[in-house]
Amino acid sequence: MVPLPPARSGDNSTADLTGVIRARRLKTWRRRLIAIGIVSALIALAAVAWFSPLLTLKKVQVSGSELIDTDTVSEFVLERQGDRPLPQVRPGAVEDSVLGEFPKAEAASVHYAGPRALKIDITDRTPVIAIEDDSGFRLYDSEAVDLGTVDTAPKKLTVLNGGAHQPDRETVAAVIRFMGDLRPELRRQLVTIEAEDAMSLKGRLDTGKQTATVVFGDSSDSSLKVRTAAQLAAEGRTEIDVSVPSVPVTD
Repeated sequence: MVPLPPARSGDNSTADLTGVIRARRLKTWRRRLIAIGIVSALIALAAVAWFSPLLTLKKVQVSGSELIDTDTVSEFVLERQGDRPLPQVRPGAVEDSVLGEFPKAEAASVHYAGPRALKIDITDRTPVIAIEDDSGFRLYDSEAVDLGTVDTAPKKLTVLNGGAHQPDRETVAAVIRFMGDLRPELRRQLVTIEAEDAMSLKGRLDTGKQTATVVFGDSSDSSLKVRTAAQLAAEGRTEIDVSVPSVPVTD
C-alpha cells in the first residue's frame, strides 16, 4: 500500500489529500471491474460450451475387452449420450451405465478424448472355470457371472467335467465357490475338476513336475485343500484325499 504523503500546511493541503484518496478509489474500482469482466466472460464461455450443439458427443472409442463387442458398447453410449454436448456428459454416469448393461465387464474407465469424443477402457471379468457342454465351454467368473461360450477352453483354465451328466445349478455354484476362493497360482495348478454333486468335488492337479488325482469333498477350505494336495504331489503322491485337509489321505 502506497503511504500517504505528509500533511502540508496551507490552504491546498486538504484538497490534495482528497484527490489522492479519490485516485486510489478509482484504481481499486477499475481492478474490480476488470476482474468482474473476466469472470463474466468465463461464465459466458462455459454457458456456450454447456449448451452448444457444436460440442455434441459424436465418437466413443472403446478398448480393452475380449469378452464384449466394443462396437456394441460404442453404439450403446452414443444412443444414450449422443444428443448431449460433451460438457454435460458425466464420465461416472457413463461408467455406471456401461457396467449395468454389460455384466461381463468388471470395470470401465471413461475419459474425455477431445471436444466431441470419449474414450472407454474396459476391464473384463476373469473366468475361473470352464464348463463343457454341447455348444463348447461356458465360462464363469468367481461371482458366477456367465461370461459366454467359447469353442476351446482357455489355456490354464480349470475345466469342469460333470461325467455322464451335466451338473445342476447347486453343483456348479459349489465348484465356482471352490475355484473363486483360490489364488491364481493355485487355480492354474488345477487342470480339471469333476463333480457328481456339490459335496463330491475331485480334480486333477498338475504342479509342473507331478500330476495327481485329488478328492476335495465339498467346496469349503479350497485354498488349504489345494495347497495341501500340491505339497503331497510334490512328494510324489499321485492319489490324494484332502476332503479333511487336516488329515489328508494318500496312496
